[in-house]
Amino acid sequence: MVGRRLSVGALASVLSIAFAAAAASAAPPTFGIALDPKAVLVDGDARPVASPPPDSIVFYRFDGANPRPLGRVDAPTSFQGPPSAIAIAADGSFALASASSRIDADDPSRFAADRRVSLIDLEATPIRVAQTIELDASPSSVALDPTGTFALVVHNQDDSVSLLSIAGGRATLLGKQSFEKDAGPMVAAFVPGRDAVVVTFSNKGTIALFDLKDGRLVMPAVREMSAGIHPTSLSLCGTTGLAVVANYGNVTGDGDTISLIDLAATPARVVDTITVGPSPEGVGCAPDGRHAAAAVQNMSTVSPRDPQYVSRSKLVLLRIAARRFTRIADADIGGWAQGTAFLDDRTLFAQSVVDRTLHLFRVDGRTLVRRDAISYRDGGPVSFGVAGR
Repeated sequence: MVGRRLSVGALASVLSIAFAAAAASAAPPTFGIALDPKAVLVDGDARPVASPPPDSIVFYRFDGANPRPLGRVDAPTSFQGPPSAIAIAADGSFALASASSRIDADDPSRFAADRRVSLIDLEATPIRVAQTIELDASPSSVALDPTGTFALVVHNQDDSVSLLSIAGGRATLLGKQSFEKDAGPMVAAFVPGRDAVVVTFSNKGTIALFDLKDGRLVMPAVREMSAGIHPTSLSLCGTTGLAVVANYGNVTGDGDTISLIDLAATPARVVDTITVGPSPEGVGCAPDGRHAAAAVQNMSTVSPRDPQYVSRSKLVLLRIAARRFTRIADADIGGWAQGTAFLDDRTLFAQSVVDRTLHLFRVDGRTLVRRDAISYRDGGPVSFGVAGR
């Protein structure tokens, strides 16, 4: 891994080469699932568990058949924030994982802000946490550039982003950049083939495209786009120039949405929006840009006494064609849905905290076929990362 700073032109070349290499590679992707054992839903509220086991992350390789476990490591995780708290290097050599909350040591009946980001060595035997970085503000999510030398850690509560460089198996804090007060940044993603980053701002209701220069976001944004209420989770559709965003809504039982963004357009713009159900917590897009999926909480996180309560979440599958969505299938999963992601163009998973299960599906024409389910005894799956995404 290279630790030197690149010029804008050089970085653009490296990004293009990195994405081309990733597209040409047939290596099975590495993915990680963060488990949070310290929170449980009680009458619609997330409450701390007494004396929980340690937080942990389980890593797998997917060869097109079944996920093969690589190992598990104890590392801080959190159910709070978007389910994009893990970023994995394109070559699968290491991962970064953030934790936005912990149980308050002074009052175990409540949660408090965490500050930790873990750098995990996936080439060690066994895999291990190689470094723990403490940041100034609660880290909501993390993004890693295709070269594996630069990362962005988003701080929702602090309206900021931390900039990290990675070299020699170590992360170094380069600095922090602030956005406007109460903007509510949630998720960042590096745009394939260019020196740019896209960031969702839940409180502002916008998705912003920023240029990158000398390892910093160029302010103001090149473009601010409007999609739906509280845009949160974000997924790029490989190198197609498309991205999908989940508009989480207000958990009122109304039909919330996901939106399709054309980042290759001039200017970049939201080109379609479709209703998927109440509160899409996670969203994923296939690398070939032909399908998207939303993990919809479906009022499974409110009190069972609420007349709109539903015990099951839903995974909603959409086809993308001619820059438009078509809803083609859905499947029930356990309550309190979190993230969803594609492992290849047709295989995807969805997380459920209530049943502590990772549900795997295969897209077969216009149907979702259940392939497998991985259950966890010591924590609910709350976030994830897939290598190179």
